[in-house]
Amino acid sequence: MDDIKQTQETIAENAEVKESNETAGMEAQAENKAAEKSSFEIDEAVLSNREELEKVMEAIIYVEGSVPISRLRTLFKCENSDIRNYIESINNKYRTANSAIEILEVGDSIIMTIIPSTFGTLSAIYDKKRKKKISKAMLQTLSIIAYKQPLTKAEIDDIRQSDSGYHLRALMEDGFITWKGRKDYLDKRQTYGTTDKFLIHFGINSLDDLPKLRELKDLEFNKNE
Repeated sequence: MDDIKQTQETIAENAEVKESNETAGMEAQAENKAAEKSSFEIDEAVLSNREELEKVMEAIIYVEGSVPISRLRTLFKCENSDIRNYIESINNKYRTANSAIEILEVGDSIIMTIIPSTFGTLSAIYDKKRKKKISKAMLQTLSIIAYKQPLTKAEIDDIRQSDSGYHLRALMEDGFITWKGRKDYLDKRQTYGTTDKFLIHFGINSLDDLPKLRELKDLEFNKNE
């Protein structure tokens, strides 16, 4: 029996090591891709021509959907304030053309989205605006993550004194939370954190703008959005 138990433990350890190595490999590939992106330099002729610069910036945001401000700062060799000025200029063109598109700063990223006045019509077309109140358990789980991130499932379970597996899966599927990496080198457990979609949905620009916990109970949560 001892030999069987030892064999089982060895298999489990090998599986953990394999999983850890695979995850590390994926993380390394992601870092390499990010490095490749950041190493590209935009032609000076574009950078020196504001109209062309804004076109390229607009195109990058369109293609990527959500772009870290730090990436735009590196690509266009400018400061955050300059990026905000360029974005405002692009948005003014959208407004002049009565466009349904706008560019917003959300958290540490710049995103391209649609203006609020179109939500109602799009909801009717796509039938995705079926609002419902967030359940107490789901709100509790999301609030814990929002205010204490990054943290592991075990830490969330410990705070809630209940298993959070179902709620974490649902929040992940809806795009409100995501993996945030591991807490330290020796800890193999992944941590959770909120996404830009979370900020957009609750109408806040950054985690610093989070309302008091007691105010969250009045907010609506759209699981099917």
